[in-house]
Amino acid sequence: MKWKDSTPREYYSKYEKVNLKNAQGWFEVYRLPGDVYAICEPQHFQEVNAYLIVGTEQSVLFDTGMGICNIKAVVSELCSNKVAVVNSHFHFDHIGDNHRFNEIYIFDDPYAKAIASVGLTKEGMGNQLDEDMFLFGYPEGFEPNNFRIKPYKVKTLYDGYRFDLGNRSLEVIHTPGHSNDSIMLFDNGNKILFTGDTFYLGALYAHFDCNEFGKSNIGDYYATMKNLFERCPDVKALYCSHNDFIVEPVKIAETTQALKSILNNQEGDSIATKSHHAYLENQNRIKEYKFDGFSIVVKS
Repeated sequence: MKWKDSTPREYYSKYEKVNLKNAQGWFEVYRLPGDVYAICEPQHFQEVNAYLIVGTEQSVLFDTGMGICNIKAVVSELCSNKVAVVNSHFHFDHIGDNHRFNEIYIFDDPYAKAIASVGLTKEGMGNQLDEDMFLFGYPEGFEPNNFRIKPYKVKTLYDGYRFDLGNRSLEVIHTPGHSNDSIMLFDNGNKILFTGDTFYLGALYAHFDCNEFGKSNIGDYYATMKNLFERCPDVKALYCSHNDFIVEPVKIAETTQALKSILNNQEGDSIATKSHHAYLENQNRIKEYKFDGFSIVVKS
């Protein structure tokens, strides 16, 4: 796989790495501006990032990663106050360790609530537990055939919901498109927008149609991106849930235009979509369009 490179990604060098006692040979943590910790899992193809957003009264953990190793042990090392988990959306790589926490918030969505109630089996993750998806093979003690995401109890939230952390407030913005339950968190005080999977530098998925991933909707995706600057006109940084942590807000406008071009059939030539971008969908029924620093995967 092209992503497999034992040399650390160049972008990690831009950030302050935190030494961990509980890294478990799996997690890395970086301290970001705005009193935020990025907890990343660079040894898996997903290269997913969870964010610990620290407040004086309580903190928010935006997603819990894949559940391959214990993210709660990392959070406990970084933060001593109460922590509420907020899921950007219900996909497997963002909910894996939800079951370890007592307070979990999700958007009120039937697919998200269904996964919360029963969890997710290995088969529901497609090929993502194949050994080739792990940079250095399986971590010690991990048994892929026995792995499943356990059920978890949730509280529901809605567009405009606010988390008061004491010295800062986080506003929930509903951002359907990638999935109907997708949300972002806007820290207006620090002008940070936590984007979940609605934007990051990489392949953006707008093709899902199954119980395990819900239903993507490219029209909703376009409306979401088009309206973001109205909700967050002075945002200064996007904190993204995959790959590089911090991205310039100009990418919101670029993604809006890219989605518009696809909707208007002005996107140009597509490229063949690789199997690891298909997940549970038929690889032959999806296509991918390349843009500056990102791509968009849609139904054929």
